[in-house]
Amino acid sequence: MSLVKWAFIGVILLPAAELVTFILLALTIGWLWTAALFVGTSAIGVLVLRHTGRRDLDRFRAALSENGVRAIRLDTPGLAKMIGGILLVFPGFITDVLGALLFLPQFQRWAAGTIGRVRRKRRAARDPSVIDLTPNEWRQMPDAIEDANERKPLSPRER
Repeated sequence: MSLVKWAFIGVILLPAAELVTFILLALTIGWLWTAALFVGTSAIGVLVLRHTGRRDLDRFRAALSENGVRAIRLDTPGLAKMIGGILLVFPGFITDVLGALLFLPQFQRWAAGTIGRVRRKRRAARDPSVIDLTPNEWRQMPDAIEDANERKPLSPRER
């Protein structure tokens, strides 16, 4: 599925999921506590961005000027924390959980690995030199070095 379709699905489904989550949490812990938690996570996000935002933004700018667009990776120093702070500022508990998870190094490594695998898979799908075959459409060939050592000239009948 294309990135535009995923973005469209996200724009439609995320607010609906956030609303359902808010209502379920309000029914579970109460409306006042839910509203306080709702405002509190946004305030924490603002504080995180004020505290680490400038330093991490400067490191990200330096990496971006040094490596160009290739510097935009989740394991770029400070980028995960900036994205986490931004997600905490966004209203909603699903984005708050994702933002909080981005502060954990284990989740950062998992997310960076997952994004890397998806990018490699998409790149391979766009590469015309890559041909996907089913298991019955290919067979294992000996290595080229072994094959070259064992190769003998073909007789006229074998050609």
